Amino acid sequence: MLRSIADISMRGRWQSAAVIAVLSLAALILPPFSYLASGVIALTTLRMGPKEGIKTVAATTLVFTLLVGLMLKQIGIAGLFLVSSWLPILGISLILGYTRSFAVSLLAASGLGIVLVLGMNVMLDDPALWWQEAMTPFMTLLSEQPGWTLSQTETQSMLIRLSSMMTGFFAAGFSLNVMLGLIIGRAWQAKLYNPGGFATEFQQFSLGKKPALLLLFCMLAALSPLGDAVSILKDCLPVMLVVFALQGLSIVHSIVKRQQKHDFWLIAVYILLIAALLQMVVLLAIIGVLEQWFNFRRLSNESDE
Repeated sequence: MLRSIADISMRGRWQSAAVIAVLSLAALILPPFSYLASGVIALTTLRMGPKEGIKTVAATTLVFTLLVGLMLKQIGIAGLFLVSSWLPILGISLILGYTRSFAVSLLAASGLGIVLVLGMNVMLDDPALWWQEAMTPFMTLLSEQPGWTLSQTETQSMLIRLSSMMTGFFAAGFSLNVMLGLIIGRAWQAKLYNPGGFATEFQQFSLGKKPALLLLFCMLAALSPLGDAVSILKDCLPVMLVVFALQGLSIVHSIVKRQQKHDFWLIAVYILLIAALLQMVVLLAIIGVLEQWFNFRRLSNESDE
């Protein structure tokens, strides 16, 4: 099915636009479909070039506007997808096309998340308070459910804690959407035109020591007692954790392949990611950071020899 999506998308601009529009419409019900839509934009841009990528996004905007206008009477949704999904993945795909560096492209995607954090802190006097107000109706509805066991005080305390973390989580989710779209598009490109090429690229990329130091600095800030004085750094931490978790996954894939281990080990890692997402993201990110100094992939080669 996924191969069919890529094949159809490569038949022409309007075919690509139709596929992206349908996938984006499906994402209104199942959000992960937005990753596939972003993947088609990345594939089109990487394979056909910047001009065709831009024209495809323009065509997608037209097709999707017509679809949501006819079906939902809400054409504003098209503008939301354009700003939050299609333009960001287009920009990151252009960066990959020009730099030929997967690491630089992923760091640029994390940079978009950091820009989002800074923007929210500039536009909102208190982002945590804004999130608290936005989430209050949902938490009130949740606390009224029969199975809810927390007291009103405990519920309010949980709401305050969540609100203080939401800017970082939101920015990390935004960056992850772009990163996964780029990964899917690059994988499709390799599947169609360079079989095996993406696996090598993914297993070899390295984010570098400077971004790793930034992650460590954000982590120290999050653990420090300074509180609001470092709130922006705390909000940047989830964004950096996401990109270095991908670095950690790259290392796991590389070691499993080079050591010729059974695919069970990769399956186990992904199952753990689903079962314990936050803990696994942190663990993989730590592996990704340590890789910048210890080069586990090289050590794996040496031990194999």
